[in-house]
Amino acid sequence: KSWISEDDFYRPSLGDGSESTANSNGFGPEGAGEGPAPGLISALDLERLSVPSSESGKPKMSPEREQKGFSVVHRRQMGLSNPFRGLLKLGSLERRGAMGIWKEFSCELSPLELQLFLDHEDRICVESYSLLRCESLALTHSDGRFELVFLGKKLYLRAPSRDEAEDWLDRIREALQKCRPQLEEEEWETLEYPEDGGEGQPVQSDSGALLQYGDVPGNSFDWTPAHEPELDAIKEAVLYVDVDKTWVPFIFSLSLETLKCFKVRNNDKILSNSYGIETIQDILPDTSLGGPAFFKVITSKAVLKLQAENAEEAASWRELVRGVLMSYLESAEEALTLGGSLDGHSQVVLKNIVKENGFLLQYLVAIPMEKGLDSQSFICAGCSRQIGFSFAKPKLCAFSGLYYCDSCHRDEEMVIPSRLIHNWDLTKRGVCRQALKFLTQIRNQPLIDLKLVNESLYDHVERMGRIRRSREQLKLLGDYLIMCRSGALKELSKRLDHRHYLLECPHKYSVADLRQIADGVFETFLQSLLQFASHHVYNCDLCTQRGFICQICNSNDIIFPFEFDTTIR
Repeated sequence: KSWISEDDFYRPSLGDGSESTANSNGFGPEGAGEGPAPGLISALDLERLSVPSSESGKPKMSPEREQKGFSVVHRRQMGLSNPFRGLLKLGSLERRGAMGIWKEFSCELSPLELQLFLDHEDRICVESYSLLRCESLALTHSDGRFELVFLGKKLYLRAPSRDEAEDWLDRIREALQKCRPQLEEEEWETLEYPEDGGEGQPVQSDSGALLQYGDVPGNSFDWTPAHEPELDAIKEAVLYVDVDKTWVPFIFSLSLETLKCFKVRNNDKILSNSYGIETIQDILPDTSLGGPAFFKVITSKAVLKLQAENAEEAASWRELVRGVLMSYLESAEEALTLGGSLDGHSQVVLKNIVKENGFLLQYLVAIPMEKGLDSQSFICAGCSRQIGFSFAKPKLCAFSGLYYCDSCHRDEEMVIPSRLIHNWDLTKRGVCRQALKFLTQIRNQPLIDLKLVNESLYDHVERMGRIRRSREQLKLLGDYLIMCRSGALKELSKRLDHRHYLLECPHKYSVADLRQIADGVFETFLQSLLQFASHHVYNCDLCTQRGFICQICNSNDIIFPFEFDTTIR
């Protein structure tokens, strides 16, 4: 399976000397022949770009190679790609998930990013981290654990050994130094305006940057908040927003769920806009606006160009927003992996199925919290139509906790999966059309691992206890049918109706399963499967030979592990 094949070796024809061999490959001595073969010039130029040139120009052939009579043709000269081109390091690392579970990934470090692959052969990229966003890195334990911080979000990794972890960190540091050479402190030049210059005249510095008079932080701006902060505010202060190249004051209030923007009118705070934390994509310093007190918040709706009172205040805002964003992302990661039950491959498959409705996945196993219309800026979560008060009547979606207009919410009702899982609530509630479509798209996917999400449901609900017992029996029976050559598995597969996960894990459920449980037909379905499978095992010569005898009394009776009433493992 080596990527060096027989085609990579050039073998000269009989009668050719070593000189012709060298010339045909373009690596002969300087005076020999007329240079490299015409077809290889562009490939060799590529080679020189990526390989440092030696002092002597073209490398000379060694006597050993001349005696052997063959030479290596580089893959790039043949037009083949080098699988390791541009990679600084590759190998296996374990990553700690939101539930503290370590999972192995194939990792590739390139000069600009670190990529995590679920499967090296299929190359399913699960995560990609830009090194331009890397803030810090450190070895945290002698067993090979280390951590990287990207925009406030920590990435916990574990190498097979301490030495391997240190090697990864060294390579990442090298990459950081190359892609971010400007890590030293930037020097700021104070611009002075001539006394005879007009107030509105821009002044050009040596660097060519243009600043309008009045853009200097703190210049004639009022930074004093005159109102009581919001009850849920982590931080609230006056920030100036660039509105059509004019700096306008607003009061910004940051909570764990939203970034609210208030206008002050007649000494009252009036909500101007509200940005949910999930809509914030990034927060960055923007010195191009005039100095270290300027920064910008990138949301899915707009890019906010902001000015704080000073550089320390701007840094404080950036740190707090990133902290809140990291907290949200960690909880969202746990929700999107459904308590750790979804691996990377399942997430990729799901993204292709649900597409634009993927954000609803977080509500599948978590009971939604109703946030209120103001958190949505009185806009329908489906079509951005104005709702509430004098506008269209808002309708609450029981699946997501979001509000919709009457066009996006037609009062269709269904059992809410999260309420069934956590509260054994089988009541049908109104859901929006978007949630109904999402639940239809994923209805047959075994996304819910009840053992991870709420295992106590088995103990508190008698019906679920019986279902677990039947599922465990079915899994053990499936092991017999899988090994049997009689073809019984094919018949069982037809009866399973594409639900092959029932033979693999006794705790995984789909939305369709939960609906059948609520309707009371899932138990009957399982019993019919158990009856078919056990009847085959008892009457099949191959399967009965895989039975056991009691290891205590050595009775002649054949016993099986799925006989829970008479057999104990």
